[in-house]
Amino acid sequence: MVALGVDFGTSHTVAVARWPDGRARPLLFDGTPLLPSATFWEDGELVVGRDALHSARRAPASFEPNPKRRIDDGHVLLGEREVPVHDLLVAVFQRVRAEFTRTAGGPPASVTVTHPANWASTRRTALAAAVRAAELPAATLVPEPVAAATYFVRVLRHMVPVGSAVVVYDLGAGTFDGSVVARTAEGFEVLAVDGRDDLGGLDFDEVVLAMIGRTLPPERWRRLITPTTIEEARAARTLREEVREAKERLSRTSSVTVLVPLLDVDVQLTREEFDAAARPLVERSVRVLTETVRLSRVTPERVAGIFLVGGASQIPLVATELHRAFGRPPVTIEQPEMVVAEGSVLVGARVDQPTAAQAPRRPSSSGMAVAPASSEPAAGGGPHVRPGPTPGAPAPPVVAAGSPVASVVAPVSPLSPVAPPGSPVSPAVSPGSPVAPPVSPAAGMPGAQAPVSPGAVPFSPVPFSPAPPVHRMPPQQRYPPPRPVYYQPPPPQVVYVPQYVMPPVPPPQRRIAPGAIRWPAGFLTLYGVLMYVSTALVVLILVLYQASESEALTGDGLQVFLYSGLGSLAFAILYTHGARRLRRGSNGHLWYPMALCVLLAGGGAYTASASGQPAWLAVTGAYLGSALLLLLPSARDWVRPLRPSPPAPATGSTEA
Repeated sequence: MVALGVDFGTSHTVAVARWPDGRARPLLFDGTPLLPSATFWEDGELVVGRDALHSARRAPASFEPNPKRRIDDGHVLLGEREVPVHDLLVAVFQRVRAEFTRTAGGPPASVTVTHPANWASTRRTALAAAVRAAELPAATLVPEPVAAATYFVRVLRHMVPVGSAVVVYDLGAGTFDGSVVARTAEGFEVLAVDGRDDLGGLDFDEVVLAMIGRTLPPERWRRLITPTTIEEARAARTLREEVREAKERLSRTSSVTVLVPLLDVDVQLTREEFDAAARPLVERSVRVLTETVRLSRVTPERVAGIFLVGGASQIPLVATELHRAFGRPPVTIEQPEMVVAEGSVLVGARVDQPTAAQAPRRPSSSGMAVAPASSEPAAGGGPHVRPGPTPGAPAPPVVAAGSPVASVVAPVSPLSPVAPPGSPVSPAVSPGSPVAPPVSPAAGMPGAQAPVSPGAVPFSPVPFSPAPPVHRMPPQQRYPPPRPVYYQPPPPQVVYVPQYVMPPVPPPQRRIAPGAIRWPAGFLTLYGVLMYVSTALVVLILVLYQASESEALTGDGLQVFLYSGLGSLAFAILYTHGARRLRRGSNGHLWYPMALCVLLAGGGAYTASASGQPAWLAVTGAYLGSALLLLLPSARDWVRPLRPSPPAPATGSTEA
């Protein structure tokens, strides 16, 4: 009887058949074990798998890529027809049943179907109803973390003692589940589980899609994001397939090139860029798993391992963040999408017990090895009799009929106790066989001894010879008993996950301002410092006059001093702030520092005309020249906002 295990996933479905001899083999759909869960409505029937993917290019409106995400919806619109979600699930399981019948030659004896551990009873009921409607036996629903833990213990032989727990990180195409599963004497028990229905491999596809969109013009990119024609919809479907393949290749290589359909543009993506964009999603899943482990109240000493399950868990950043969060490397395999399906058929499998023939022999009181007793009756209804000589050993001699005694002597083991000459012998006789009395050599048969029942060692007739005298060893000279040998189990296998170490990022080079910026900034800073000094002098004078209680500063004089100090402080702040904005650059304008320079030049000219001092003419010329320097092209380039550098040209691309 062949059992069937099905992992109904968001983007792919995996089915595994378990044969009576214990072998578990995945079913192949079009040459691959991954069956796309996508469905397509065509000519009144539903098409499943790769046929649906190919048909979607022709009519994208009749295509549903992820039926599992629509399990809570009653109907979906495929083309111009509303199709129940139940029919989509049934179509996927019917495809699995057809492939199983073609491979095994008949229907399965039992069916196990996995589901996320946090699914409610309504979703589980809908899943079981779809299995029954597909003409399969009543399904046994198994939580995905239990199936994953069973696979790692039964197939990969990881040491998970009873009482310990495993942490399962299940990142599929549409959902993420983090769970803690404890090993019990009866199997596995889910201690804590949490997940997110809006976090999966499809969200990482959206990250790659956004990375491509940032390198293209918005008006051209909008044609692929929001298609309005059949050609644009086909190109959008092709682009998403390219994006999914690029995400999978970035898990193996450091850079990929994506061809954007409809625009005929090659976009190069690197793993560093992908890790930086996908890090928030991975950190979110790690936080969910960390909180799940905390709620399970499992100590780090009880955790036997962290297992990665799901196709999206192959992203190298996932293993890196888990190692950083838990301090231990997770266990990874080459095909994590096969774990849940194969583990589901092993959940109910019986652990093989050693047979009686494989059980160790127990020693008898005489030192001979005796086979363990069997509860099965012997042939003929009698009690079970110890077997005779070992097959292949020389047969006992044939004794002629009428002989008074069939005399055979068993070989004596060197460690067997030997009786002295003349002592009585108590032979061991098989149950149910006639017992012959002891016969001495003088009874007329030379070399005759008491008959001995056949043992587990081979028998051979030997001629009679008088037994040599036995010299018994004193008790103090007996050989010491052999030392007990204790079995030391091998240490558990340590799985090392290759970690990707990001190269150090050099600090950005400091920009050097041109002379058209440095001179105005210096003059503004100088005048600002002078204003700070004058403000400090005003404050010092006021403090001294108040301390001496002098009446020289009263009334209008005090107000003039106060307003002069406040004005000096305000202008000092403006001048230093304008100089700092000039040195920083990339602010997009020069009007603020230029207005300050013109203000200072005007103030210097007014003071020079009022006081007649030529020094103020130098101040006027310095700040008027600074305002003119800010009109140069080098100054305008300095304050222009920085733009991201264009992407590097794709390798191997040819120009038309």
